[in-house]
Amino acid sequence: MTRSIAALASAFAFLCPVLAHAASGYATPPDDAALRPEDREPPPDEPAPRSDDFFGEDSALRLSTGPVLRATPTRADGGFSAAIDIGARAAGARFAGSWVRTGGDRGLSQYDAQLWIDFARDQRLHPILAAGAGLARLEHADAGSLQATTVGIGSLRGTLEYVLPIREANARVGLDVQGALPAIGSTGAANVAGWVLVTARVGIGF
Repeated sequence: MTRSIAALASAFAFLCPVLAHAASGYATPPDDAALRPEDREPPPDEPAPRSDDFFGEDSALRLSTGPVLRATPTRADGGFSAAIDIGARAAGARFAGSWVRTGGDRGLSQYDAQLWIDFARDQRLHPILAAGAGLARLEHADAGSLQATTVGIGSLRGTLEYVLPIREANARVGLDVQGALPAIGSTGAANVAGWVLVTARVGIGF
């Protein structure tokens, strides 16, 4: 009997350190340094990411292009337009060209330089107001031949642009409504009336 009790006591004394070591190994939580970055919990005071971060950063240079419609008091004609916008904040400049029925009767080639102001820089929808000046080449048929007149114009533009949900890209779609009024021209351009350009654009930033 005494031997059995002594054997049990010896076994218990041997197993206690082993069990304690195993329990301590499972009970110790892993160190934060051993966790993967995606498994770590952010500090309580860390601000949550904004939903707008999904839409990328502003770009200092954007290229856009799309169809354009030239409207006058008598008719409307379609064409093509392209533009370069410079400025990543609430103001910048645009250099644009529009071509409508070039090489034919009622042809128009227009080149603009404008300054713009963005009234909602941190939003997805951007209302923009711009004004500037440029040159326009107006083509018309006269006695069976094609004639061209170049005039200086003043322009005023209103734009709505929407930032597309594309990660890490400043991609936008927009609609321009621009009025142009001849201001400087030759004698033959004295009776030239103004016109309106309506443009649908798709652009990307760099």
